[in-house]
Order: sequence, then structure tokens, then C-alpha cells
Amino acid sequence: MKKLYQTFFETMIGTEDNIEKFVKVGGAIIIKEGKNREKLALLIQRAADDHWPNAWEYPRGKCHKSENIKKCIQREVKEETGLDVEPHHLVDTFEYIADKGKRKSVCYNYLCKMKDENQKIKLSKEHQDYKWIMSVGEAEMLLYQDQKRILIKVFNLDKQIVNYPENNFSDDGNKIEEWLGSL
Repeated sequence: MKKLYQTFFETMIGTEDNIEKFVKVGGAIIIKEGKNREKLALLIQRAADDHWPNAWEYPRGKCHKSENIKKCIQREVKEETGLDVEPHHLVDTFEYIADKGKRKSVCYNYLCKMKDENQKIKLSKEHQDYKWIMSVGEAEMLLYQDQKRILIKVFNLDKQIVNYPENNFSDDGNKIEEWLGSL
């Protein structure tokens, strides 16, 4: 069974032994506020005749050799969705091998905001649909692993990881010792 999977992956994406070029890719996590102040992220669906047919992703694309990542993201988003965006900060990166092992890409994923939230989405021929998602569950169901990890990170940016109990401590007296004694 392991050999079957290995053969499949080497056929689909190749191995690092054959890499001929390295490419930077810009990924745009476009966020807007929903009607109930919830955080929404844009996903676009690849065309049915694409090499990854019907796959959902956030806008992204290869950078030209002399192009910086933020300019690449702005160009790719405009080409794929018709939107004007402003990349704000890097969320994370991921690497992948493509073109049957001939190309290694590093995708730089930036949190982006639309310059005007009233813009209309105009998909390129590379994509057939779009949707605004608002939950980790939707990301889990729709995206490939690397993009899913990035989008989950974005949805959780403002979540507090640790919750501390209310303690009403002050600088006067032995309130900490009193509180500890009450446990």
C-alpha cells in the first residue's frame, strides 16, 4: 500500500530530486466584515477543466522574477477576482513541489483587505465560483491541508488561547495569600 501512495505522489507532484527551478508564490487571505461583524474570508473555485478541477482555494499565483510578494499578490488577486486589495502582514508560508517535480514553490500568504468593500468580484476563466466563508469548519471541508492551516490561523488570530480566572488582586495587603487560602 505504501508503494502505491508513493507512486501516486511521485507521478502527481514528483520528488525533490528533479527540481529545476524555484518560484515565489503570493497567497491572499482576503478578509472582510460580515453583516453581523463576523470575519469572512474569500475562497474561489477552480474551473472544471483546470488541472485541479473544482478545487477551492484562496487567490494566489506565481510571482514574476523581479516582482516583490505584495505586488505579486495585488496583481494575482486583480487577475483572478477583479478586486483591488492591500496586503497587510505575512501570516505564514508553505512549500510544495509542482510540475511533476520540476518546480519547488514557496507560497507567502498575506492577510489582505479590500481597498473598497463594495467592489464586485469578477472571476477570471481560471475560476468558476466564489464564496465567503466564516468558520474553521468550512475551511476544514473545502481546502487542501496547507491552505486550510493558514486560514485556520487567520480565523483564530483574535482568539485568546489561555483564559485566566477573575482574581480581583490589588497591591494592598495579602489578597493573593487570602485567595490562595480559599482554595
